[in-house]
Amino acid sequence: MINTVRPELIGAKIVEWHSCIVSKSYEPAVLLKEEVQQQISTMAKNDKIMAYYSLVEFKHNMLVSRYNKNESDYTLELVEEATEIDNMLRYLYYFVSGQSEYVQERYRSAVKMFRKAERLLEYVNDEAEEAEFYLYTGLVNYRLNQYLIASSYMEQAEVIFKRLHYKEQEVNCQIVLAGIYQELHNPSKGEKILLDALKTSEPFPVVYSLILRALGLNKQSLRKFDEAETYFKQALELTEHKETVFGAKTMYNLSNALFNQGKHEEALSFFQMAKVGATYYKNHEYTARCLFVEGLHINNDYNLVDTAIELLEKEGMDFEIAELAEEAARISEEGGNTTLALKYMKAAHNARLYQNTLGDDQFV
Repeated sequence: MINTVRPELIGAKIVEWHSCIVSKSYEPAVLLKEEVQQQISTMAKNDKIMAYYSLVEFKHNMLVSRYNKNESDYTLELVEEATEIDNMLRYLYYFVSGQSEYVQERYRSAVKMFRKAERLLEYVNDEAEEAEFYLYTGLVNYRLNQYLIASSYMEQAEVIFKRLHYKEQEVNCQIVLAGIYQELHNPSKGEKILLDALKTSEPFPVVYSLILRALGLNKQSLRKFDEAETYFKQALELTEHKETVFGAKTMYNLSNALFNQGKHEEALSFFQMAKVGATYYKNHEYTARCLFVEGLHINNDYNLVDTAIELLEKEGMDFEIAELAEEAARISEEGGNTTLALKYMKAAHNARLYQNTLGDDQFV
């Protein structure tokens, strides 16, 4: 006879596993997942435990994807009407569904899920889990250009993570807050936050490299392309960054900084790696960005530029459209093509107007 493990004991072990995931404790999380899998294989049918397991497994896969680029393609497989699901599990379902939409760049859909999760947040009795909710809700609002809403959530997350001594997560909040200051035309404040965070984040190579990348983006926004180049190259020196989706993004950023300095040959090398990375990670934004660079800096083909902008429009990425259109307008003007320059300035202006509108459908 096979010895079965009681569902409540498996549930407790899943809670322990979940705590390791929230705290980004990679190795203990991997070990606990194996232990839970062994125990759950002998458990009698229990819909509630299986629903909980499925949700936590998805969050585990998100954590693992940071360390193993070959495990970056994952999906959430759970029906919303899971039987006997209690309020905590219902919260977790909406939250994890929102995370799934976020990592697949469906930001408007993600914010809907987070809204539903927030209505059930009172059933969460774990500060770290609450802080993670604030972090992701801040992130998705940041991507939707709702900067004041994003900063409110991000500051709440930062306070809790700091109190819990979750340094890596605290720094992640600071990176986003710095980005918000940059988008609100206060890059000096953003840079100060990043430089302060850099001093204490060296033990955490993942966030340390993200700070370097953020500093590069800060300098690039000021058109200080030589300083941006230095920061991007420093970030790519770290394997923990280079061999991830963020590394592919940084290669794109570096190629763009190099093209803008006239370092065409070196820029082309990094661009090719960025293009491969964007395809590998199925990243819609950076696939479009690579097409844009190909049209603007490599082939002098503005049809590719237009196609890139159209791809971003389909994803609702208005800020990104404005950013690229402004660059296309600048390059066109420098080349003496005032007609094209005016066209892209109008596109940038319209995108800036749209980026501050969420729409009623996002508050369902």
